[in-house]
Parts: sequence; structure tokens; C-alpha cells
Amino acid sequence: MSTPPTAPTAHDEHTAGDADNGALSRVEAEALRVADDPILAQMLHEERVESEEVDAALLWRLLAYLRHHRALAALAVAMATIEAILMIMPAYLIGLAIDEVTSGAGRTPNAADRLARTLGEATIPAFADPSPAAWIVFFGLLVTAIWLVRWAIAVGTTWIVHMLGQRVVHDLRVDVFRHVTAMDQGYFIRHPVGRLVNRTTFDIQSISELFSDAFAQGLRDVLFIAVLVVVMLAMDVPLATMLILAFPILAGIGFAYRLLARPAMRTMSAVQSRMNAWLAENLAGMRENHLYGRRLRRETEYTALTDAHQASVTRVIQSWAVLRPAMMMTSAVGTALVLGVGYGRVTAGLVSIGVLLTFLQYTTRLWVPVRNLTEKFQLIQTALTAGERVMDVLDTRSRMTDAPDADRSLQVRDGHVAFRDVVFRYPGTTEDVLRGLSLDVPAGSSLALVGNTGAGKSTIIQLLCRFWDVSGGVIEVDGHDIRSMTLETLRGGIALVPQDVVVFACSLRENITLGRDVPDERILECLRAVRAEYLVERHEDGLDHEMEEGGRTLSIGERQLLNFARALVDDPPILILDEATANVDTETELRIQEALRTLTEGRTSIIIAHRLSTIRDCDHIVVLRKGRVLEAGDHDALLAQNGEYARLYRLHMQGETQ
Repeated sequence: MSTPPTAPTAHDEHTAGDADNGALSRVEAEALRVADDPILAQMLHEERVESEEVDAALLWRLLAYLRHHRALAALAVAMATIEAILMIMPAYLIGLAIDEVTSGAGRTPNAADRLARTLGEATIPAFADPSPAAWIVFFGLLVTAIWLVRWAIAVGTTWIVHMLGQRVVHDLRVDVFRHVTAMDQGYFIRHPVGRLVNRTTFDIQSISELFSDAFAQGLRDVLFIAVLVVVMLAMDVPLATMLILAFPILAGIGFAYRLLARPAMRTMSAVQSRMNAWLAENLAGMRENHLYGRRLRRETEYTALTDAHQASVTRVIQSWAVLRPAMMMTSAVGTALVLGVGYGRVTAGLVSIGVLLTFLQYTTRLWVPVRNLTEKFQLIQTALTAGERVMDVLDTRSRMTDAPDADRSLQVRDGHVAFRDVVFRYPGTTEDVLRGLSLDVPAGSSLALVGNTGAGKSTIIQLLCRFWDVSGGVIEVDGHDIRSMTLETLRGGIALVPQDVVVFACSLRENITLGRDVPDERILECLRAVRAEYLVERHEDGLDHEMEEGGRTLSIGERQLLNFARALVDDPPILILDEATANVDTETELRIQEALRTLTEGRTSIIIAHRLSTIRDCDHIVVLRKGRVLEAGDHDALLAQNGEYARLYRLHMQGETQ
């Protein structure tokens, strides 16, 4: 059964043609003027496209990760609430103490006022009619006890909230990495490595700071403000109203800061991503930069990027420089209003001096969490900007997914491969790479693909591994459309030996098994099969020998032999060699050719090779030109045709002779 290719989604890619949609902000235009980088222009556009999500909705998505830790979150809220209550009690008790030693005129005692007296009488019978000095001592001891309890709870709250934040960030890191590694090959073509590194490291670190710092302190501050407002309203509504009226002003200041800072933060992030991608590319190509005298030019380019980054950071700092004084002015005006209104109410006998002093303490205490929250705006805005990009990664769906009706029972058993009228063009292009291609590779046979660059050889391999889906026609393995199989099943039955070998900075064993559970005996068997057992024998620690990143201590041929062993571990029914001997010396090629005769025996093998001497023994040879089969047959038959293959073979042999 044939399943149509997965359609691209809105999040699949942003094309360069969209880059001129919408006007650039001033800070974005300044960054482009300084850096003059077309890739940065595209990144800035994508940052703005990705930033359409509302902050509240985005924050809710991030906080939704708490659902896996509900019990811990509930405990954190409960302890933070208790801590908030304990934080407001000392000032309240001090106000009561003042009223106890003064007339307390102007205030009618309520249940809260009588709490301390009741507690004192129950604790110390002599307090039934204490002196003012005794009450002062009692209140002092009570406040001390409250601070000690509050300290203990604060320690527990801090530990729980930070642990909760780290668990949430851990879940997010795993989700992002799992999602990125499941993406199709086109995704990695559209997104530079440096940019993806930025998403999975720096951006998630910013979100980590949101949970570990802003969330931890913010939870305390929000609960403290809520409890404090309730208590102040219970004590005196007019005085409390003076403070509450300042909240809309503070909200307006925060909104204004958001409007000023967010474009600069997006630009800063885009420039940072571009810098990471630029560094990854140019550090990897530093040898070429030196050989071709491009070092000074690269220094100029990087300086321009850092200048653009500095400009965006300066804009963020300018926004913050406006916010902080505005917050301080608002708090000063609020305190003055409380003092003025409170004086009038004390004079009128509506409240006592103790209540006014308590309110003044509360006013001072209230601005601390409010200032904390506003000072976290920059951190929160940075985290939300990072969150937008991380959520965009999670919202992007892979073009290569299992079909809804994929049969999980299907397995690659014999390895019979067939291409039937296959048509394919790469996304974003207008020309077909394969044009009605039909191939048939019986199980256990070998097929060699020959043709000039651009003929479609590597595309055939990528389609068989389902890195892309065909635009038309069908590819079958053992009589089944490969789209009716799961990706895991299909790729588990294919071993691909690419020309470019990736060697990881881990042990020789892990480089061969790639995390699979494989006995050492099987690993050594595979190394012997490719004549590479000496890679183990020359090191005292054998398979435990740690390889350097990129396999710098191995020759090109040795890296390819390692790749051969890696492919053989699972004994797959289908073996693909994508120009696997293109970069090896003659001696290593002879060793590989000897190994290939063993490897391909009884196994379906598809070989791409520029060295035609390596494919003479193949059962079938297909010559491709512009995505079509030009010639087909075995080596002798194609030579007898005296066509394109014969011409290429004569050129090859002439080159070998020279």
C-alpha cells in the first residue's frame, strides 16, 4: 500500500523570499547595518516570525512542564505561603506592641489584635495583666521565634523550588534533544549547526534561569504581595487603597519595558545564533582560511558581528536604565501617599499610631518584592525570547514520520529492493533529480551505480533510507512500500557506509556499537572481517581505547575501515557503500576490496563508486544520466556495448596507468 509523502507544515521552514515581509525595527536595522550579513537578515526575519506567540500563552506552556511534578509544586506553594505569612507577622506584632504601651486610641481591637494577648495569656499565666515592659519582652521573644521558624521554612522552600526548576528544565532538555534528533535531513540543511546548538544550550539555559531564579524568587514575591494586600485591607481599607492604586502604574511601566526591550532581545538572540554558526563553520575551516589568506577578512566579519551584538545589548541596557528609576519613583510616591493619608487618619482618631507604623513598614516591605519582580523583567524577557525559539523547535514537525497505518510487524528480511517509476525533486527546487527511475535489485545480489556528479546516485541512497520521500512512484523492499514500514524497522535493516566518516570522542568500542548492546566477540569479528583488527591490537587498552574527536589519530583509510565494522555489527540484509573507497590509498583499497567480497556475500549490496575497478565483480551495473537509466548490465556486457560505461572505464584505466 502506498502512502503519500508527508506534506510540509507551516513550521517546516521559512523561505528567504519572505525575508522582506514586514518592517524591521530600528534595532534590527542597526544590527544589519553594522554586520551587513544576509544570513543574519534571514535569522532576524525568522526570529520575528517565531515571536508571534503571546507571552502569557508561552509562559503557560513552559509552566505546563510542572504537571509532571504536581506534588512537589504543591509543596513549594504551601511552604512559600507559610513563609509569606511569617514574613508579615513581625511588623504586625510590632504595631500591636506599640499600641500596648500607648493608649492605642483610634483603633477598635479585632480578632487579630487579640491573638497576641490570647497567646501570651495561654503561654504565661502571669500575662493576664502584664506591665507594658513585660509585653515588649513577650513581643520581642515572639518575633524572634517567628524569624527562626521563617528561616527554617525559607531554607526548605529554596531547596524545593530550585529542585523543582531543575527537574522541569531537565524534562525540557530531553524533549528538545529527542525532538531534534527525530527531525528529517532537510531540517538540518535548513538550520545551521550553530543555531541548533544555541537552541539546545544557551536558550534552554535562559529558561533554566527563569525557573531557578525568577520562578523561585517570583513565587515568594507574588505570594508575599497577595498575603500582604489581604492583611492591609483587613487593617484599613483607605490606606491599603493608596498602595493598590500604584499597581496599574507599575504594570504600565513593565509593559513599556517589554515593548522597548523585546525587539532588542530578539535581535541579540539572532546575532548570537549567527555568531555561533559562523564560529562553528570558520573554526572547522581554519586551515583553508590560512591557506587562502582569508584570516584577516574573517576577523573583519567576526568583528562586525560582535559590533551588532554589542549594539543590541546596549539597547537592552538602555531600556533597563529607564525602568529602574521609574520603579523607584513610583515606590517613593506610594510611600508618601500612605504617610500623608495615614497622618490624617491618625489625627482624626480613625487609626492608631501602631497601625500607621505597621503600614509604613508594610509599604517599605511591599516595594521590595515589587522591585524584585520588575528587576526580573530582563531575565523573564530573555527567557521568554529563548522560550519562543525552543517552542518553535518543538512545534516543527518532521517531514519523515511513520505513516498512521504503518505495519510494525514488517521486517527487512531478504533485502529485495525495487524502484518503480520513481520521481523526486528536492524541496524548494524546480527540477526533478530522478525522472521515472526503475531499478530491481534481487535479494543477495549487488548493484553498482555509476554516473557523473548530479546524476542522482546519492539521491537514490537517501530515498532508500527514507531520508526523503519520493515525489512520485514507489520504492519497495521485499515487496512492501517502504512507507508502509516504520522508520526504525526500515533503517534497522540497512547498513550505510558513507564517504565521510564521523568518529566520536569516546572508546573504540562505542564508536563501533554506537550505543547498541553488542558482545566484544561480535565487535572483533566485524573488525577481522574488514581486516581492521590491528586497530585494537596496537593499543594496550584495546576496545576501551579513547578515540579523539573526529578521529584525528586515524588515517582516512582507517576511519573508513572503522565505518565498515560499524555497519556490519547488526548483520543487516542490505549494505550500502556510498563512495566508501573514494578517499583511501591503494593499499587500503585492496584491503577493503578483499573484505568486500566477504561482506557482500549473500547480502543485497548497493555500491556507488568513482573507481570503476571496485565494481567489476558486481552482479548489476547501472549507468545514470540526469536521473534516468542510461545503460544497465554487468561489467562485461557494458564493455561490449561500447557505450558510456565503456568510455568511463577506459578513462579510469588510463588514469590508473598514468
